[in-house]
Amino acid sequence: MKMKFLLILLLSFCFESVSSHFDPYGTLGVKRGATLQEIRKAYKLLAKEWHPDKSNNPSAQEEFVEINRAYELLRDPERRKLYDNRGISEDTPNFRPPRPEAYAYSTFDPFDDLSSVFGKGFRFQFHMPDSGLFHEQTITLKGYEKNVLPASARTPQLILTYSDWCMGCVRAAPMWKRLGEEMNPVGISMSTVHAGREPKLARNFGARTDSLPHLVLLMDGRIYQYRDETLSVINIIRFIREKFGTQLIPRVDDSNYEDFLNGWRDNRVRVLITGKAEVLRLRYLALAYQYRRFAAFGYARLIEGETTQIQDRYNIPSTMDSMFVFREEVDTPAAKLSMPDLPFSVMTDVLEANKYLLLPRISSQKILDELCPLDSSRVRRRLCVMLVAEEEDEDAQESLRKYAKVYRGPGKDRVGFVYVSKKGQQAFVQALIEADESMVKNPDRRLVIIWRRNLSSVSFLWIPGTWKRDEESENDGFAEDILPPWNSSQYELTAALKRLFSDDGNLPNETTMKELVDENAAGLLQRIYNRILILLESIKDRIRKEDLLAAVSVIATIVFIMAVAYVMAYLVSLEEETIQAKRSKATSPSSNSCASTASTATLQLKMHELRGETYNGMVRLLKPGCRTIVLLLDKETKAKILPVFHRIVWPYRKNKTLMFGWMYVERGLDWYKQLLSLALPLGEGNPDPQQLESINPRNCIGTILSLNGHRKYFCIYHAKHLEGQQRAAYAEAKNNGLRRRIGRSRGQKKNGEDFLGFEDSSSDSDRSSDVEQGLSSPDDVVS
Repeated sequence: MKMKFLLILLLSFCFESVSSHFDPYGTLGVKRGATLQEIRKAYKLLAKEWHPDKSNNPSAQEEFVEINRAYELLRDPERRKLYDNRGISEDTPNFRPPRPEAYAYSTFDPFDDLSSVFGKGFRFQFHMPDSGLFHEQTITLKGYEKNVLPASARTPQLILTYSDWCMGCVRAAPMWKRLGEEMNPVGISMSTVHAGREPKLARNFGARTDSLPHLVLLMDGRIYQYRDETLSVINIIRFIREKFGTQLIPRVDDSNYEDFLNGWRDNRVRVLITGKAEVLRLRYLALAYQYRRFAAFGYARLIEGETTQIQDRYNIPSTMDSMFVFREEVDTPAAKLSMPDLPFSVMTDVLEANKYLLLPRISSQKILDELCPLDSSRVRRRLCVMLVAEEEDEDAQESLRKYAKVYRGPGKDRVGFVYVSKKGQQAFVQALIEADESMVKNPDRRLVIIWRRNLSSVSFLWIPGTWKRDEESENDGFAEDILPPWNSSQYELTAALKRLFSDDGNLPNETTMKELVDENAAGLLQRIYNRILILLESIKDRIRKEDLLAAVSVIATIVFIMAVAYVMAYLVSLEEETIQAKRSKATSPSSNSCASTASTATLQLKMHELRGETYNGMVRLLKPGCRTIVLLLDKETKAKILPVFHRIVWPYRKNKTLMFGWMYVERGLDWYKQLLSLALPLGEGNPDPQQLESINPRNCIGTILSLNGHRKYFCIYHAKHLEGQQRAAYAEAKNNGLRRRIGRSRGQKKNGEDFLGFEDSSSDSDRSSDVEQGLSSPDDVVS
């Protein structure tokens, strides 16, 4: 072990020695203690100076790579600290400095001790994938978030999760190597994740220890799970094709190619790919995915009769694959490429040089950053000539497009021509108007030259007058070495550009610019719909067949239990209704009384009619302590009085000593007279019992009888209301405090004759005395 540790230190020393020749601070020209802002500023200046597209120096490519390498190292605090402390300058995202425990982990042979038993020649033939191709492509969580995830917006990423002592991973290693040979030339990246060392990242991919190796495809930040049981090159390529979809490169023929090429008004160039193959090559799909923001792709299969017009019009060779890039001009392609086998790198170079229209529209902040980049240096500043116009104003756009095509004045490589919609970018245009007091309020068809010095500051200059169309030309002569000034507005623009690219050129106005609106962004409902689709697809990808069966089983069990519970509850309710109906029928004295009770009372409080058939049950056979409360009424007043009586006695429904009922006065009048005769006192000055024959039944309506059949006594209650003059007299007496006089006036009729109904039977029943009291007198009841 000591020898191994010394070997590790020696390798680490050699590694640091080899890496020490690279000095990122010297490459960027900053001090060791420079801040991140100073490093970023130095990087921008050097990157613009040594960019291969802007520098003619033969070593520009190498210098540019070194500048990017130094910047990537110093912008990462951990890697910068590692370089400052140990001089390690490795800049790969999956780099780990050599450690004794890591080295021992990766090279440890658990069967070394067996050699002492079986001899030194014994070897266990098992090689971990960690020591080969898988280890070279391994990424960490930090490398994934920093590099792989952002890169998936342009390049599809195949990611394989593996682990130690995984027999499936060992078998998949040769296939993974062959797949890399197929994917690398077509622009699809590949990487691996160690499930044991990066468990969080492995869980993010949905990998499980019992299902390794696990493959996913990362496209535009979305993870697609590979579900095929067989891990082979053919199946993986088929899986990638399915995720690209058929809408990425639609088919084009003689019937629709003109509509396809004339669709450049969506602010994207058109790329037409031709060939004889029925199935699109994977490199074409990867290319279309990478440039989908800048170009719309179409594929024309060269078949006689279907693409004859396309072949004749553009002189397409039938024996080779071809790629045509079209801008606004449909008749002449901006770039053409024909080869038996179109390399991915060559197609990428062609599209990089022609990925914008001659006059693109500024529809988002990203497009503005790409077409009008930031440049704080006045010497190398890049200007943008911007036309404020709507999409419908095609004449002004076409005029500026022609101007941009033939412009060959000063700063040709450092000036761009664009147009912006006044409605779509209203805040941006309004800021330019308000910053220039001399500017008119209507900026339609006006030109403005802008220079973006930083993210928020913009210097600009409005060109006088509106931009004129070609038919408004004033002369046709060429102005020496600049361009043909067809009219005065074009002449003003040419003079302004010549002045700005000179030493004393200056942009007089400056304003603060906010971030532009993304005109192509989806609406709120569309974003919600897309999120739901992504969520459903993610759930579909992450759920395996076994999990789905388990979930379906649980849901089916819950539904079955709820259905059984509902049926049982329904059957119980039916049984309760049946029992309730039987009880109500059994307790009902007669069918007539049941019908009347059901219509006037609830099941909790039953009131029965007092008559000959129910007399024994309601009066004579009452148990000790029980009483029957009876209301006197007639057929005319039953519907009005009985509900009121029911509502009054409702609070006493739970009292088991009370029974409630009612009686028709016409049917029980003789019994009522006999009852009153027992209650009247006999003697001189008292009513004659014969007067009971003259009782008016109408005056007895509303009387309440409380009958105690066991003790043989009863109570009577009858309410009277003050009416007419007697009510007025009562009110006056009340005001004067003469309550005794009122008491004597109540005694005008002796012994309560009016209360008991002793009055002329011919008198109106509505007339009543002023007595308002309850009279109760106990007496024996004759059975």
